Amino acid sequence: RQPEPSPRGAIASSSSQPGGKGTAPEFGIAKTPFHDMFQQNLLRWSFLQRQIEYWMDWYERRKNLLLGATVSTHNIALLAVGALLVAACWLPTRILVLAWTYSLFWEGLAQGRLMRKNHNTFITALRDTAATLWLDDDEKRARAGAWGPSTLLEEVTDSGVALLTLRDWIRNEFYEGRPMVPLRAIQRCSTLRELAQQVTWTSDRF
Repeated sequence: RQPEPSPRGAIASSSSQPGGKGTAPEFGIAKTPFHDMFQQNLLRWSFLQRQIEYWMDWYERRKNLLLGATVSTHNIALLAVGALLVAACWLPTRILVLAWTYSLFWEGLAQGRLMRKNHNTFITALRDTAATLWLDDDEKRARAGAWGPSTLLEEVTDSGVALLTLRDWIRNEFYEGRPMVPLRAIQRCSTLRELAQQVTWTSDRF
């Protein structure tokens, strides 16, 4: 009677196999709820980091302008304060408040235009890459040429683009190979607009 293999030997043999259960899971494919929660927290932190960097840059630019870090900014700040003083003496307060409110809306409009431009840049790169490398049918290439922000991600996968291929392309093209966007995050996107928003907010290329 041959001796039965020990549990430790069984675990070692299964981990040594190429497709065995003992192989370490690839980062970006959540195989346990803990990995999924960890990847979601990383994604939230990347969103928060981009927002913090934006507002810190916004505050730093205006602080340098108001405090006069250089001679040119000092002169500009002095002229701006003098112009506001003259405007406060001759113009009603409601007009100044409306002008300030209009400037806020104008800044939001400019930021929205920039976001839409980044979304279109990402979707255009996706269309060109899919038509060049992934799709081998003229009909599918013509269908891919009509992809836009409202295109469903399910339609993209039905055309023959695998989600793993899409995830690897996003990592190599916009994150220099870093696993910033996991597969589960791409699966949660329903349209290309949601996917573009996620990539443009977390990538340093935009």
